[in-house]
Amino acid sequence: MIARALSFAKQVKRVRAKGAQGAPLRIAYGRIFHEACADSPLLTTQEDFLRMHALEGAELAEATTLSGSELKGYLPHAELTGFVQAARVMGNVEAVPLASYMAVPNGPVTEECFDWLLNGLLTRLEAAGELDGVYLALHGSMEVVGLREAPEAVILRRVRELVGPEVQIAVSYDLHANLSAGLLEPADVLIAYRSNPHWDLAPTGFRAGSRLIRSLRGEITPVHAWRKLPMVLGGGTTIDFLAPMRGVFRFMKQLERRPGVVSASLFMVHPFTSANNLGWAVHVSTDDDADLAERLADELAERVWSEKDVALPPMRSIDASLDEVASGRARKLGPVTLVDVDDIVGAGAPGGNTRFVQALAKHDRGLTALVPVHDPELVAELWRVPLNTTTRVTLRGTPGYAQPEVTLDVTVVARHDGEFGRRLRLDSGRLHLSVGDRSPLPIHPKFWRQLGLNPRQADLIVQKNFFHYRMFYLTLSFTHIPVQSAGASDFRRLSQRSYAVPVHPVAKVTDWRTHELALRQAERMSPKADMPSAAMPL
Repeated sequence: MIARALSFAKQVKRVRAKGAQGAPLRIAYGRIFHEACADSPLLTTQEDFLRMHALEGAELAEATTLSGSELKGYLPHAELTGFVQAARVMGNVEAVPLASYMAVPNGPVTEECFDWLLNGLLTRLEAAGELDGVYLALHGSMEVVGLREAPEAVILRRVRELVGPEVQIAVSYDLHANLSAGLLEPADVLIAYRSNPHWDLAPTGFRAGSRLIRSLRGEITPVHAWRKLPMVLGGGTTIDFLAPMRGVFRFMKQLERRPGVVSASLFMVHPFTSANNLGWAVHVSTDDDADLAERLADELAERVWSEKDVALPPMRSIDASLDEVASGRARKLGPVTLVDVDDIVGAGAPGGNTRFVQALAKHDRGLTALVPVHDPELVAELWRVPLNTTTRVTLRGTPGYAQPEVTLDVTVVARHDGEFGRRLRLDSGRLHLSVGDRSPLPIHPKFWRQLGLNPRQADLIVQKNFFHYRMFYLTLSFTHIPVQSAGASDFRRLSQRSYAVPVHPVAKVTDWRTHELALRQAERMSPKADMPSAAMPL
């Protein structure tokens, strides 16, 4: 992590050395960022954004300084801070703050909420005056109720309509974006995260900003080529510094060192939206050399496709994982992380799985366990109960999520009202529950400390995130076990849905070129549409 921070500092120094060239530029910047899970029984509303991250105008400008905190409580410096620093070090650039909105991944965004997000951005863009460029930090796997195209495509189209054809647009996406023509064609510069877990938000904004400024000054003329691979899973853990994807990410960096290459990006799609045009994608931008971009896009696609058969890590059942923790020595070094892969709040699941609690209550293995559960009805029932009260409760999880009911004798030990809503600490012996009225995302140890618990003293922690928690638990938890539990982010659901073309590993696809063009040209539609399914058992 320290080495990566130094790498970002070197990148800033290189750009600063170029000096300021040309006339002063005015570039506006903003964000609308959300990742959705179509199978969650919850919907994402305006309140979700207001609770987590909603900054506008001067407040956004202050948050994106080096002394500010862009994503408070998580990352002080993210994409917009990186962009602002690129503008600062390249000189003669006025960075104009618009609005920045982000919410915890959840179910699809309501129509009313999307209108509020889009209008908030466009209203400030219209009031910004004459501009040379716009930079937007988007996700790429957002979903809006009733909208049959990618919301990010709508955002970019509306921004392009407002600013006109002469203003250049740069956009950055999450590594798990579902790239499509609508997400690319309105943009002049396109950049993706380069790490998984996503530590490189600020460097991503810096890369996007520096390329946009160079393009506006006539130093480069970006042209684009991209390929859409008919695959929704592959690459093992997909962590950038582990095999097999380590080689792919190194290959992209090598591409960017070639003369005339502006950028190379990979998109390992988030597979849990209702879009039927799902697929991994690669993108290459060159300096006014379309033929080179096309050749390198094919080369990168081939390199990525070569890792398609590297499967996900073996998944344990809940009981098998608990037995492994109880019988092993790993917990002596720190809490073992059980990754609840079927109820990943970081992928939009609601976090209301009760099956871990059921297994721990049924068989006492002598383990100190920290388990988060979304159960708004139980929180409402117990919120005003005096602390240290012991009572019998029935845990039901997220309403409409079809989880087993679990009856427990618990003590109400603590309560906390914050970014994840109202939460209660309920203790049942060595089982410590965080029961909340909003989806839990305990990627930072402070989630437990806010309830008076020291996560280092636990034997196991149930995690609701695939990757990002590792950054914050780097010195705390050293063993990570993926566990299946039957929920909204269950990979087995992928074999039960429809796709525009046959995709790996749901169907047998030997050559990515067979369906690539059709997939790239496919419109995003709901699988509820009248269309044949390409699904086969995983």
